[in-house]
Amino acid sequence: MRRRRFFYGWRVVAIAFVTNFMATGSGFYVFNALMNPLCEQRGWTRTELNAAPAIGLVLGILTTPLFGTLAVRLGPRILMTAGALVSGFSFCSMGAAARIGHFYLLFGLVSFGNAAMSGIVANTAVSNWFERKRGKALGLATAGISLSGAVLPYLGMRILEWASLAWVFVWIGASIVAVAPLTWLVVRNRPESLGLAPDGENDTASASSRRRAIPPGCPAEEAASVGLVLPESGGRPFVWSPSRVIRTGAFWKVGFAYALVMMGVAGVMFQLAPRFIDLGYDRKTAMLLISAAALAGTVGKAAWGIFCDWFDPRRVVAALMAMNSLGLGLALLPGSPLAVSLFVGIYGFAMGGVMSTFPILVADLFGRDSFAQVARFLGLFLFLNAAGYLVMGQSFDRTGSYDAAYGLFVVLDLAAAALILSVKRP
Repeated sequence: MRRRRFFYGWRVVAIAFVTNFMATGSGFYVFNALMNPLCEQRGWTRTELNAAPAIGLVLGILTTPLFGTLAVRLGPRILMTAGALVSGFSFCSMGAAARIGHFYLLFGLVSFGNAAMSGIVANTAVSNWFERKRGKALGLATAGISLSGAVLPYLGMRILEWASLAWVFVWIGASIVAVAPLTWLVVRNRPESLGLAPDGENDTASASSRRRAIPPGCPAEEAASVGLVLPESGGRPFVWSPSRVIRTGAFWKVGFAYALVMMGVAGVMFQLAPRFIDLGYDRKTAMLLISAAALAGTVGKAAWGIFCDWFDPRRVVAALMAMNSLGLGLALLPGSPLAVSLFVGIYGFAMGGVMSTFPILVADLFGRDSFAQVARFLGLFLFLNAAGYLVMGQSFDRTGSYDAAYGLFVVLDLAAAALILSVKRP
């Protein structure tokens, strides 16, 4: 019996895992270790520091349509390589920023580079290689997002124990730069470039055979999501145009639902360790707790992706959004060890699935070949995420606690779950 060769697409998944790990870790999670030292050494408030990721997020969203277009025209490979270089060198420089304005500028450059090597670009790279196993592949690739929260905050804290704050930025920035040659050597834009087909089929013809012609009377939009092709297209799949996309209810409901949930995820996880410290935990315990939450998120990333392969992704996404609300509600209980443990486990597992299910749901509703086209416009909804950082900062600076922000996010998560349940296939 001939042994089946290892499918090259899983190498692309591995690289996407690494780029997601470094991008999210450097632009998000590591500041759990750096927020208090930055505020103490530079004299900045938490609201001022929270403005940095808000600015970076806005910049990242503004460039999402650009990167979505470039991912289609140039391919993910060159974008991921260039993004790692821009992000890495900019992150190295952040440690020398003495003024908040300079810090904002460098954070913006880091966000720009991170957007080029992760997010829609990395998801497009993976989505190009998979159809039947897309949920599993994207779940594994985006697991790097949560795993970075288990590693980089603790690593940042350990580096601070023997080196200055500036050296934390240098070491992590250098690690990001090292990703660039790795992406260039490994990533290939589509399986067809290597004579392969999505999911590791024997040849491209076997994949093409799964793209059946659209039966008479079947709407082209519905056919796109299940891999059918237009008879007059010469075998090319239907691709959603921007004008058709924005006329669908699914586009608006999915966009707003994910934006509402991500407001909470972004605001909470950016400063989860400082919250634990505010509750009376020592610095090391706080880092271990956020690592535990991020590890739960890593498991959640893969698990929710597999659930989407088994069940209707819309039902799965609604369930995880409701679980996010439950987890945040537990955080509002008195800070007993049991309440904290339940919060870490339930919220960590649920929030891990948010970004892994987003590309899965988009591809499921609009089709593999329209993924980058649709996702680049859906990314514009994430402007609302910036409010999550500012809500958290204002909640603490005005009340000395994050409880008011957590209460708001509980309500928003439930609203998002209701929106997803009302989504109909376009």
